[in-house]
Parts: sequence; structure tokens; C-alpha cells
Amino acid sequence: MLKNLVYFGSAQFTADILESLIEAKIVNVVAVVTTPDKPVGRKQIVTPSSLALTAQKYNLPVYKPERLDEANLAHLKLLKPDLFLVVAYGQYFTESWLKAPALKTLNIHFSLLPKYRGSLCVSEPLKNGDLETGVTLMEMGQKLDAGPIIAQQKVFIDINDNVQTLTAKLTQATIPLLSTIYDLSSTISTPQDESLATFTPSFKTRTKKNAFIDFEVISQAQNGIGALQTNNFIRSQNPDPGAWTIINDKEIKLLQTTVKDNKLILESVQVAGKNPISWHQFLSGAKIPQNLS
Repeated sequence: MLKNLVYFGSAQFTADILESLIEAKIVNVVAVVTTPDKPVGRKQIVTPSSLALTAQKYNLPVYKPERLDEANLAHLKLLKPDLFLVVAYGQYFTESWLKAPALKTLNIHFSLLPKYRGSLCVSEPLKNGDLETGVTLMEMGQKLDAGPIIAQQKVFIDINDNVQTLTAKLTQATIPLLSTIYDLSSTISTPQDESLATFTPSFKTRTKKNAFIDFEVISQAQNGIGALQTNNFIRSQNPDPGAWTIINDKEIKLLQTTVKDNKLILESVQVAGKNPISWHQFLSGAKIPQNLS
């Protein structure tokens, strides 16, 4: 008999993982827990999360609690869950929530733990120029991303990856790990080595202000000074909040960059309020100060 599983998530990619889990038929997903509907777009239309919409597609009950309190937990317990699976949900689990399932509360984390504990586990490997990262399936505890590891899958990082493309790779790498959930009794969890633990900054630091890069730094990178570090910073900020600079008092978003022959190559940019264009197109219509060109 398949185990009853309650799935928790909020980010868009969690919908893809849910769908893979359902189609694999390795567990019986009995409910989905996600964030409350939020205003979206210029018209601020209240919209369900992508995860909620996917759950509705499969006629699954959807819960959208403001907080994980005992009243909400009582509702989930009626479903007799064997497992909770948490993927980028963003709320704190108390001990009573962690112990609510008959078997375990599991967590998918986008890094090779114990490296990069915390919420910026996708952008930090890019910023640091890592060549690989991965996905970890672990038992969830009250200490942040510190539970015993059940399985891991490595993922190669390309020099042109940004947060969006790397998230897509990590999402696909998660799918093979899901089969482990079918029979947890045959797996051995491995405690994490605390001496190797590293932590990412708070998600609150991921702001437009912190995504700014002075054009003088970009110009130096174009000439071979710090090209890799500059490219790593730019792709770690893209596509959201989006790396940007100022040229001739205009805000310029740096959409796509790469490194060739140890020099930063600007491929596409976007002037505030305009459509994306190539760097060559931008140069043809802009006068760059000679000391920065």
C-alpha cells in the first residue's frame, strides 16, 4: 500500500516536483499545503500559487494557512499522513508539526548539504563560481537544513547558468531522488558533518539595491580584470532581482553576460522602460564615457 504524503511548497518549481511525484505513483499525495493567494501584476489580482493550481489539476485538497498552528495541524492529521515532504515552503515547523506524520517529515534542499544551508542555496554557488552543486533529500529537524541525509544528486554548473536555469536543472535532478521515498526502510540516513557546514545570507539581502554593480567594475572586467568574479555576481542576481548598472544616468539591466578569453562579454541589456536589446545595439545609440567604454 502506498504511503499517504502531504506536500508543502510555495516557489513555482515546487509545482513541477509535485507533478513528477504524482505521476511516479510512488506515494499517495493526500493534500498540498502552500502559501495564501497573493496580489500579482500591475492590477494586483489575487492569484493562487503555481503549486495550488497544479494541486487543483489533480483534484487534491489545498491548504493555505497563514501560519502553521495546532488548529491547521489538526485538519491535516485527519488525512492520516505517513509522510510530510517540504520543498521551499518558507515557514517554520515546530516539533509537533515535524512529528505529526506516522513516519517522517522530509525536506528537499537545493545544495549538497552541509554546504549552503539557508534560503539562497541556488544563487550562492553561482556567486562563488562553484563548478557543481546538487540536491539533498533529508530528514527535517528544527535546526536549519541540518537533518540526516537520505540521498543526494550532483548537478554541474555551466558558466552561462543563472538562478533560473540552475533552478531548472536542480528541479530535474530532484526527480530521481523521489523514488527513495517509496521505501524509506531500505535507506540509511547519514548525519551531516557540522564541521563542513556553510550558511547562505538571508533571503532579505536579495534586493535590487544589492544587485547594483558600478559600470567601472564592468568596464574593468571587459578588459580582463576580475571578469569571472563580475560575471559570477551578475548571473547570481539574474533574473530576479536582476543585476543592473547606471550609464549616462540611465538604469541598465544586465540580462546576459559570459566570459571569453578571460574577458567579460556583455550580450544583452535592457534600458529601464524599454525592450531588451543586444549590447552592440545599445552601443550604437549610446555615448559611453571614454574612460568606461
